[in-house]
Amino acid sequence: MVRRWGFVASVATAVLVLGVAMAAHPSLRNEIAAEFDVLFLVSWAPPVFGGLLAWILVKALGSREQLDRRIEAAMEGHPLDRELGWLALCLLGFLVCLAGLTEILRVYETAVNTDVAVAASFASRMLFLLVLPILVMDRSGITLDGRGTSMPGIAMGASEPWRWLGLVPVAAAVGLTGYVLVPHTGLPEPSYLLIGVLLAYAAVSVCEEVFFRSMVQTRLETRMGRWGGIMATSLLFALVYTLLTPFDRFAQLPGAGMVHDLGLAMLTYLPSSVLYGYLWTCFRNVWVNVLLRIGLFVLLVPSGLGSAVV
Repeated sequence: MVRRWGFVASVATAVLVLGVAMAAHPSLRNEIAAEFDVLFLVSWAPPVFGGLLAWILVKALGSREQLDRRIEAAMEGHPLDRELGWLALCLLGFLVCLAGLTEILRVYETAVNTDVAVAASFASRMLFLLVLPILVMDRSGITLDGRGTSMPGIAMGASEPWRWLGLVPVAAAVGLTGYVLVPHTGLPEPSYLLIGVLLAYAAVSVCEEVFFRSMVQTRLETRMGRWGGIMATSLLFALVYTLLTPFDRFAQLPGAGMVHDLGLAMLTYLPSSVLYGYLWTCFRNVWVNVLLRIGLFVLLVPSGLGSAVV
């Protein structure tokens, strides 16, 4: 049975949020009008192009039906609604932890120290978006009766060659973004700082992609349908980065107010997250998503690698 209600509700929510933000902030309307061509080419064209390539490759060379059956088997025995509740608590814990650590750093006037701020951001993600969710969902048995502990192996151990075809749309999306941006912004100079920040961002991406795609989206797909799960997870992803803006070195919205930034997130973080979600549902390979995020990260923030993120 095809379930469209989740997709329709998620799209309607995104449109409503954007509409309210534009009505409440004329400056946002002016920003969109002034930068519409760049916004389209950077935020919307790569996800559309990459998603189309992923669809073609899966249709021609993939075995998504068989992979979906493996996912269904992995979810068997999971109390999905209860687990979604645990995941929501973990996400709340992450937000509270990072905000608290940031305020402590500010009190001691160390928030300007990139190394300390990045370490706090990474530690919060590692604990609340990776370690605790894996313990609760798939290993400890707290919410599980002992069946269906194979999801981590599926997500992070893609052994079938066709599941690495996702690198083709990744290269296409990164290439298109680079074609638009590099002539204007250039590329970052190779340095030990660049390597360190890229490694930190790679670790952040692993935590987030395991949490948002492997855990949250997979469960929402079961409840809301494939595209409902993709869109609902993407909305959540955009909201989280909006809330993180005042506290996180890896979040980069202008900080012009919650409504303004959330509206802007609907035009930037949301389409990127839709591509992450679609790649996940096609290939179920976390490493494809992580490589895409690293590639976009390098292109979009070449002059401030320590303070921004895609």
